[in-house]
Amino acid sequence: MREKKNKKLTEGEGFSLSQQGPLGISLGALLGAEEARPADSAAAGKETEKIPPKPSPEKSAAEAKISKAALRRERAGRGGRTVTIVTLPQDYRGDLAALAKELRKALGCGSTIEEGKIVLQGDIMERVEAFFNKKGVAKVTKSG
Repeated sequence: MREKKNKKLTEGEGFSLSQQGPLGISLGALLGAEEARPADSAAAGKETEKIPPKPSPEKSAAEAKISKAALRRERAGRGGRTVTIVTLPQDYRGDLAALAKELRKALGCGSTIEEGKIVLQGDIMERVEAFFNKKGVAKVTKSG
């Protein structure tokens, strides 16, 4: 007979989900549902060290100054779907992926990067123009 390969593990089989386990931290603390507490009682009196949060990619994209942006509509080669292409100058030093993510969140659309350009799903040139004007971009050019 064959033995089942997907056997469920229980706490008694080499690991523990409690704070007294080998890691000394609960599953809830690992997932961020509760604060991490020290495992032993000697360290219980000490305050746990807080790790500063990582800077978000949106902030790094916002820090890079965008001097101008060119917007255009495109349907060719996309199965009849309209997309909005955002082209930034060659001297733009910011993170394109972070800017694409920021646009995706602000405009509620899909985005990707193709050949150094940000491709946004849908015919949303007016919304993209308003987004860049709000960010303080001096020149936004629309075509197509």
